Amino acid sequence: MSDAARLTTQVIVSIGLVVAVLWGMWRLPHSEKFYGWAPPLSLAGAWSGLLGAIASSLLWVLPNPDAWVAVLFLVVDPLALTSGILVLWIYRGNNGREESVRMHRLQSIVGMVLGGIAVTLGYVYVMTHKTIGSAPGM
Repeated sequence: MSDAARLTTQVIVSIGLVVAVLWGMWRLPHSEKFYGWAPPLSLAGAWSGLLGAIASSLLWVLPNPDAWVAVLFLVVDPLALTSGILVLWIYRGNNGREESVRMHRLQSIVGMVLGGIAVTLGYVYVMTHKTIGSAPGM
């Protein structure tokens, strides 16, 4: 199996795993016991999404960005995406009449969009500047 085929297989399996986990999460019964977690999660998602988008756009101008690519892909980008998903999951049974709930949802969506932009910029950088299967720093 070539490197490109192996990479494609890994990406498809990863996407399938994420879809399976999200499908299982939304099937769990609704509970209000996690409502206290939503405000800090939505704030963390928005700020980490902004940080990830800025840092991902700086990859092209940094002299040695390989260490930052790993930090972005393993810490910052997942934090933005998962905190946004968790906020939406926490409020999934709430009809959103309260202003704070709507604002937390909006913050989480903004964080997920910025996180998605950061992931896209990071992958574009990696695909244009690295060979498939090369280790960071090479």
